[in-house]
Amino acid sequence: MNSSQARRNLIARQRGEHQHDFAQILIGWRGRMDCEFTDTAGRLVPGSAALVPASSCHRFEGLSDNSELLVVDVSLQDPYIRALEQACRMTFEDTLFNRPEFLSLGGEMAPLLEFAATQLAAGKSSDNALLRCQLVSLFMTQFCRLYSAKRAEPLIRQRINPVILHDFIDSRLAEPLTNRELAQALNLSESHFYCLFQRQFGVTPQQYVVSRRLRHARTQLLDSALPLVAIAAEVGFADASSFNRAYKREFRETPGATRRDLKA
Repeated sequence: MNSSQARRNLIARQRGEHQHDFAQILIGWRGRMDCEFTDTAGRLVPGSAALVPASSCHRFEGLSDNSELLVVDVSLQDPYIRALEQACRMTFEDTLFNRPEFLSLGGEMAPLLEFAATQLAAGKSSDNALLRCQLVSLFMTQFCRLYSAKRAEPLIRQRINPVILHDFIDSRLAEPLTNRELAQALNLSESHFYCLFQRQFGVTPQQYVVSRRLRHARTQLLDSALPLVAIAAEVGFADASSFNRAYKREFRETPGATRRDLKA
């Protein structure tokens, strides 16, 4: 792909796995969609987004009939994108698309999302060059601003209280949990929370949440007779297969093997 573009993508209840040689910004617009990378996973809902590096394999699954994304396909070879890099004084491959990442968008992004969705509605020409440049520019400059603000905010000598953190995660085991909600529970700004979290725990907040949910699932496997599908739902997984994959990555064995070892 040589040209970048913005588009709407109705996922509905489709599921699949793919990768592509261009980067993407996936923005929740309607409904809910799970997105899983090798080392992290998250749920896209209205007001959240995922940054997808080029050639990053990811699984997706729409969780409602109206699951729909706003998508920015970003070709890093696109001359227009290179001009934006110069204007923003950033190399996108080393910053925005350095690794898969989930983030919450501020309320100030809502008018932009509404405008983009309207412009990209059915009946609009998706290959209109002027519209493409306008929307790609709007999205990329906003995400550059968010990235710069996150990196520029100074870290003070402060630690996250793990008791408050764990209590909040455990109260929402079966529900989507964004970085913004975690930050609010700890009375921190989202950008400061993210940097502080990685410095203290060495992983992203979403990786930590998934790990804690899986540890709760392991306890249930060992201490209860609940079916695997019930345990998967209890810790926020849409189905047993995605739960099995995540569990095996965390503990290097399947949930069934954990339960069989208990009986042995």
